[in-house]
Amino acid sequence: MSFKRKFRKSLFEFEKKSYVKESTPKNLLDCSLGTNPFGFPEEILKEIELESFDLSNYPSPYNDLLRESLVEYWGDAFSKDEVFISSGSIGCLEKINKFAISEGSRVLGYVPQFQEYITEVKLMGGIYEYVALKEEKDFEFIPEELMEKITEEHVLVYIDNPNNPTGQVIPLDIIEEIVRKAASKDVIVLVDEAYGDFMDKENSAINLDYQNLIVVKSFSKGLGLANLRIGYVVIKGEELRELYSKVNLPFQVSTLAERIAVKVLEHPEFLKESIRKISEEKKKMVGHLKEAGFKVAKTEMSVPILLAGKKGLDTYSYLLQKGILAVNGADFLGVDPSYVRIRIPEKAETFIKQL
Repeated sequence: MSFKRKFRKSLFEFEKKSYVKESTPKNLLDCSLGTNPFGFPEEILKEIELESFDLSNYPSPYNDLLRESLVEYWGDAFSKDEVFISSGSIGCLEKINKFAISEGSRVLGYVPQFQEYITEVKLMGGIYEYVALKEEKDFEFIPEELMEKITEEHVLVYIDNPNNPTGQVIPLDIIEEIVRKAASKDVIVLVDEAYGDFMDKENSAINLDYQNLIVVKSFSKGLGLANLRIGYVVIKGEELRELYSKVNLPFQVSTLAERIAVKVLEHPEFLKESIRKISEEKKKMVGHLKEAGFKVAKTEMSVPILLAGKKGLDTYSYLLQKGILAVNGADFLGVDPSYVRIRIPEKAETFIKQL
């Protein structure tokens, strides 16, 4: 028996690539999944009255309280009607692909990038075209190389900012140039700011106002709430907003998760202090890695991930032997096994000693 003819051909025609594994080795220094190494502001747990939650009732269908809090947090850069809540930022990306990507749709990006999005495009039958960031240029993003590839045939341009896995940040004026170029070709620009809380708020594409722009953000990284799976998307263009509304679903985030997210937004000092400490620890790690002969891709010190490697070395296996769990570069399109993505630990000295 075979169901192959009844399902999308794209499901059978590509090999899934992901850095999230079903199981991971235990008792290692975990420098793999990209979370805030300093956790979350624990005082918020004392501010929430658990007894007030009725677990037998559904949450607010579209999380109005959190949407209102986000409007306030961003200083009215968007309206309540322009923001949608989802189960993690990946939930937002899935919904965008539902209305934007069909069999044969062409998407333009660069590699390496967030691998799960590339997988999602291919699952929908889309064609992922890309500009490869060059190792000899420290994987630096060159905007002109991407912009010259944008054509009317593309449905969407995907940009992750900061970039995953390198941790480099693209300035907002460059993002705006790309959005304008894409608009002239009737192409959507999707800016994935999952790690965006680790860069200045002024650099967020949320501050731009274009009909072809979609910005996705997450509570999992800088705000420290990965376990709750909360993401949001800001869409100011009316046509794209209507399309997203059609594929959106109610009851994406529980009431408890929503209340915790609202409380986290009331503690901006936690994120500010996290960024300060991450920058200090990352500088130490980058310096030590370079002294040890590793090449480090272009990166921003405030972002808690980096891409590092040494030619001829299976760096992932090498770090495992040292008791350090990283993400294998081979799990990213455009990167080979001599590289790994490393999440900055709470104390750089721990990593340095084990290395």
